[in-house]
Amino acid sequence: MRVLLPICLDRWRNPIATLLRACVEANPDIEFHSVSSPFSEEDARLAKAFWALPNVRAAGQMKLTATRFDGVHTASITPHNLAAAVASKVRSVGACRFLTTINLEVGPGDGKDWTLLQVAERLADAFVSVSRAAGQGVAERCAGRYHGVIPNGFDAAYFDPAIEDDAILSAEVRDLGPFALYVGALEPRKHPEFVVELARAHPGIPFVGAGYVHPLGRHFEPMVKSVPNLRWLGHVDRRMIRALLRRAAVFLFPSEREGLALSVIEALGMGVPVIAQPKSSMPELIRDGVNGRLIDIREPAAWSDALQSFIRSSGASRATTAAAIRADALECYSWESIGRQYGDLYRRLFR
Repeated sequence: MRVLLPICLDRWRNPIATLLRACVEANPDIEFHSVSSPFSEEDARLAKAFWALPNVRAAGQMKLTATRFDGVHTASITPHNLAAAVASKVRSVGACRFLTTINLEVGPGDGKDWTLLQVAERLADAFVSVSRAAGQGVAERCAGRYHGVIPNGFDAAYFDPAIEDDAILSAEVRDLGPFALYVGALEPRKHPEFVVELARAHPGIPFVGAGYVHPLGRHFEPMVKSVPNLRWLGHVDRRMIRALLRRAAVFLFPSEREGLALSVIEALGMGVPVIAQPKSSMPELIRDGVNGRLIDIREPAAWSDALQSFIRSSGASRATTAAAIRADALECYSWESIGRQYGDLYRRLFR
């Protein structure tokens, strides 16, 4: 079986590439074809071992356009991915089937994303989604082609709290003690302004934030840099995220809408409780009172109470909670398990 993954697979910070790499690694009996274009030093270093796997081929666009495939799998809906799927179907005289993973909650008010989803619904032979929230509309409109939920996962060997790597942190961050962590883009739907408000309301609690600046969120950057007890680190690599999660007492995620947030799964995998809104896919990840709290941002006092509870938790209590949260995440969200689920689907759809 020959499967096309039309994406640069060697981008370790890209959650879509990460998902598709998991599919390659978990299914050594399937031949995968994709494109190589490492972006960072980490990408280039890790790519050497990945492209050495016997079941994956890195090729240029010209070679891919001349190759026949049994299936195409995309985990994002873009003009490029739709064009790659159409081209593969044409070359294979209809024998190639198109599977797409829905990773965002998209509706009629979402402009280009909604238009692309409508095109995908006409072209794709099969759909899965990363959450019930992300797949709800597609499940209703394309019932015969929707194959349910396969969630995002995390790299449990990498995001392991037993790995001590504090040297990457500045002395200032290492000396903070228990802190609240926000990791996410500065964009309106993620509500970074709410994290700023929390930090201002609790000057005695240290906050740390990291993420890139979305084009729609440039106005948030001076805001997150204006609060003395909020240390904004900007766009950082996976190693830094791991080191921060290892020391964080609580992960703050006030986002309004998510397909299934990889940053939240990684936090849970590191044993960090999460405070999030009871919206979109968050109730699929967070069990209120077990691995975090689900609180609407219209209840800032409740967020404050939950935040202070996690920050003030004793070291022994925090360690016990962290072990239980990580164990649950390992059972539900290991990439190996998720990659095998996709392999089973490939074998049903593409043969």
